[in-house]
Amino acid sequence: HERWANLQLWIRLLLAATLLAATGIFIARPAYSTLRDLRLKANLKAAQTAVKEQRMSEARDLSLTVLRSGNPGIDAYRILEESMAALRDPRHSDVARALLNHPAGSVEDHLAGFRGFAPDAPLGLLGRAWAALPEDSRHHPEFARIFADRLIAAKRLHEAAPVLLAIPEDKRTSAIHQRLAEVLILSRKREGFTEAQRMIARYWPGSESARAGWMDLLESIPAESLEPQLLKPVRNDLAHPGQAAIPRDALMLVRLDYADQPAGRQAILRQAVSNWKTRAPVELARFLNQLGLHSLLLETFSPVSFTTHPELLPVTIDSLVSTRSWQDLSRLLDTHGELLQEPQRLRFMALAAAMNGDSATRTEQWNAAMADADSSSGSTAHLALYQFALTHGMETEAEQALIGAILSGRGPLPLYSDIRPLLSSLAARQRENLLLQICETYLQFEPANPKLLAQYAYLVCLNDLSDPASILDVAASLANAFPNELPIQCVLATAQLAAGDPAAAADTLAPLRSDPATLPPGFRAVILTTRALNGTISPEDPAITSLPWQDMLPSERRKFSAWINQARTSSSSAPLAE
Repeated sequence: HERWANLQLWIRLLLAATLLAATGIFIARPAYSTLRDLRLKANLKAAQTAVKEQRMSEARDLSLTVLRSGNPGIDAYRILEESMAALRDPRHSDVARALLNHPAGSVEDHLAGFRGFAPDAPLGLLGRAWAALPEDSRHHPEFARIFADRLIAAKRLHEAAPVLLAIPEDKRTSAIHQRLAEVLILSRKREGFTEAQRMIARYWPGSESARAGWMDLLESIPAESLEPQLLKPVRNDLAHPGQAAIPRDALMLVRLDYADQPAGRQAILRQAVSNWKTRAPVELARFLNQLGLHSLLLETFSPVSFTTHPELLPVTIDSLVSTRSWQDLSRLLDTHGELLQEPQRLRFMALAAAMNGDSATRTEQWNAAMADADSSSGSTAHLALYQFALTHGMETEAEQALIGAILSGRGPLPLYSDIRPLLSSLAARQRENLLLQICETYLQFEPANPKLLAQYAYLVCLNDLSDPASILDVAASLANAFPNELPIQCVLATAQLAAGDPAAAADTLAPLRSDPATLPPGFRAVILTTRALNGTISPEDPAITSLPWQDMLPSERRKFSAWINQARTSSSSAPLAE
């Protein structure tokens, strides 16, 4: 008591306040934690109610509140994924991936996550997710269908087929059978068309919901490859009075007659146009377009039709493109282009200008299309431009769009191996900064790809972007895994030169026994520079002095010429090795 009384007043007040604060915290913390848990449970319950009542914006916001409060529960992720899918939120793919990888997720949760993640994921990232699935999931029809859809879209048919065939026959759904038939059709081989038609006849239609898928497949088979005798079950079903009144079904019957009766085709077409021009103009236009009857389509429908049936415009444009009627396409876009979505209008304006030789308009419209893609919240805008330009032979524009897609790091990007033409083009034009950026982007998706790692290590080494020791570790691991791959061994040798160890580089290259004269300039420079630094050839050897420096990347010219100059300095003070 005396000690307390002898303390100064401010010290006593401070000690008392500290004691009261500690007591308050000790009592309040459990109470705050309880209140917070109650609030999170209330938010989660409100989010579940919002989903049931289709108030998806509210459900998304409430589930985000729960997750941001530090509660990583599976229920909040389920609600967030479902609400973002319904709202087409650009962040949906990331949330779906989190649901796919959630440790508390059920098979249904993982399927929902895989379904949401797959459409917008780079193929390399999706392949890793597929490989990480349990074996039971990889044999699950819906998981396999989702992955196969991406492989088919990427034209990787030889990889899609085994994914589908791995599903036990008794578990194959109509969707699986349709994907297998699609793989056969996309092979564009006569036997593929025949086998696909056998499948269609066998499984037709399966269910009313599956009918549209089978119809899509039939329409994708060229008329000259249709075999009506194999499709009798299909014909019998389509000829039923109830089905024959449906325009698409009736026109499929016409398609089968067209394939089966070459001599009567003109009469068949006249009858089809007469029956459906007024009753179902859009279906008739698509039917004619699929058969490649573009001139007949253009004769049948006038521009006046677009006012009442704007869906006719894209089909008509396809026919104008197929018949290379570029002037007519330009006039049509000028008068009715506003009926198209803006990205579509800009693409076709650029195509028409390109084919009409109007380079200024071509550049202006394509730049506008690229700007529209840059500002798009969707992840496929640049890739849609890329596919369009590639299809129509606009190589410069295709490259520009693909670079835009890759640098954005979003969307269903192709595998690194599929962009080799772009990489070769950039290397030929010595755009190594872009090459580095592309490698850095793809390392996020395919971190174990040996060719990608080798390319990246090589560029990093030549540009002094990392410590040589760390590059050596990566390059040595790759070289040990692929001892007979010349490019990878050359990368290791380059890293060893950068680390100041030309003797090790010589040991790396010695077993390869390659003639430098037969190699690309970069590999030739690695081998000859290594020999010069080790004194086995003179820096003035004709093989070195005749190197095509102009064909190399700037960093290759800079680095190898510096090393060769270093060899010249060394050789002036030491005799040439035997």
